Amino acid sequence: MKEKLFAEINKESYYIHYGENVLKIRNLFSRKQENDGKQDDKFFSKYWQVYAWAAIIGFLKDKREVGADLNNQRSFEFVRISNGSEQIASALILMAISKIEATTSSDILNPRKILTIISEYAEGGAKHILEIRQTPGYEDKFNNADDYFYEISERVKF
Repeated sequence: MKEKLFAEINKESYYIHYGENVLKIRNLFSRKQENDGKQDDKFFSKYWQVYAWAAIIGFLKDKREVGADLNNQRSFEFVRISNGSEQIASALILMAISKIEATTSSDILNPRKILTIISEYAEGGAKHILEIRQTPGYEDKFNNADDYFYEISERVKF
């Protein structure tokens, strides 16, 4: 069942849809995909990485932008996340499935529905990140690598 769902979601026709908040943080924290060798202060080297980060933040903080305008629809396919990290792709899919309220398996395993939920949480996570940066004293949050590690360590209970 997992393989069939992954095969369906990873079809090239399933593009990631995202909104303005994800676009803003993508531009803030990810270098352009074609400039992989360029040295700059961007933490993420691929667009899918910043998208996945925003989605994870959205899921962890329960920040979902239901019905958000996801007008950016042709940037990359979900298969890029799977190719970059199958574990991250699996986690995003499982988190999305856990949020689906449906009565039939076809509703639960609908690839477009799963990807829309992931995108709604990515949009909510991106909004949360932007709100943090609007807080006095945190305007530069996530401008250096230590901020990412600190944010992760805040989630882990030792």
